[in-house]
Parts: sequence; C-alpha cells; structure tokens
Amino acid sequence: MKKWKCAGIVICCIALAGVLAVLGMTGKITRTVASESSVAYEQKVDTVAFGYQMRQDFIPQYDNICSVTVYVDTLECARESGELQVSILNENNEQVFFGAVPVSELPQYGGVEVPVNVRLTSGRVNTLVLESVGCVDNGPKIEFLDSPLSAAAEQQGFHLVYAGMDVEQAALKASYSYEVPVEIYLYFAYYAFGLMFIFLVML
Repeated sequence: MKKWKCAGIVICCIALAGVLAVLGMTGKITRTVASESSVAYEQKVDTVAFGYQMRQDFIPQYDNICSVTVYVDTLECARESGELQVSILNENNEQVFFGAVPVSELPQYGGVEVPVNVRLTSGRVNTLVLESVGCVDNGPKIEFLDSPLSAAAEQQGFHLVYAGMDVEQAALKASYSYEVPVEIYLYFAYYAFGLMFIFLVML
C-alpha cells in the first residue's frame, strides 16, 4: 500500500474519531422517544370552547420535548372556522409554549400531533392546556381515559381539570415525544462503520 494511502487512512480515522467525539459531547446525534397513553375505554368532553379549558398536569420524562399528540373527534362540529389552541405552562404558571391548529386541519377522528420543540425540565410539573377559540359551535371533542389504567407515564399521579373542576380518575389521551441523545455505545458502532467505509474508499 502506498504511503499516501496509509497517511490518508490514518488522517481520516483521526478526523472521524474527532467528529464523533464532538458530536457525543454536544449531544447532536439524537433519537426520538415516545411515551403514550395505554389502551382503554375512551371518553370525550363535548367542548373546550367558550372558556371550558381542559388542563392536564404532566412531568416530562426528558428535557427536549418535540411534540405532543392529543386525540379529537370533529365528526359533529363545523370545520370552516375556529382553532384548537395548545399551551404548556411551567411550574410557575408561565407560558413556555403556544400553538394553534385550525379546526379545518384536525382529523375527523384520531390524533393530532402538535410540534412543540421546547426545552422543559424533566422531573418538574408542567401543565398542558387545550382550548377551542373562534368556533361557531362546540368545536372538537377531546378524548380522555381512565387514569389508573391508561395514563401516560408523564401523567401518573395527576388528574384532568375541566372547566375549573377536578375530574378524578381521568387523564387526557395523549402521547409525548422527545429528542434524546443516542447512547454512547452507538458512537462506537458509527466509528466502526465509518472505518469500514474509509477502507473501502481508500483501498
């Protein structure tokens, strides 16, 4: 093997190790982790319009939450106007996220994924708030479940609050998605594949 090839392989291997080390320290390579409600008998609130907010306390399992999915039923509501507003409040009751999905874009029945992409503090209580605004009728129905049987891990120990009233033994049907750094051992796998690629190209 020519000296320049050997030198090139060594330089590429060192560079690859350096790049992976930097990515590992900064947590730039991530994977998505989802946590969701278990299967159970589904119930619905008829409206979250006219100030009838639905609130669900939750404790994020990881810091970087990328989306929240809630489940709706719009089969009986007008879809030409209005929106479903989704907010997250931190432990100090400060709004850290706000998003709105037009009713016209909601599924007739099923989950609606709301991009969040905010950094929360894992282990701290946050509150998810749902409210319909600008609807000509009751707007979308929102699904909830029996909390002892089906609450997501984030919701364990909490219950729904609807129109300012506690709804015991109930939890919002929801799923929470997070972006988390990949495990360290995967970097060694990436390095091994990178070495194989370098040798195939350089030889």
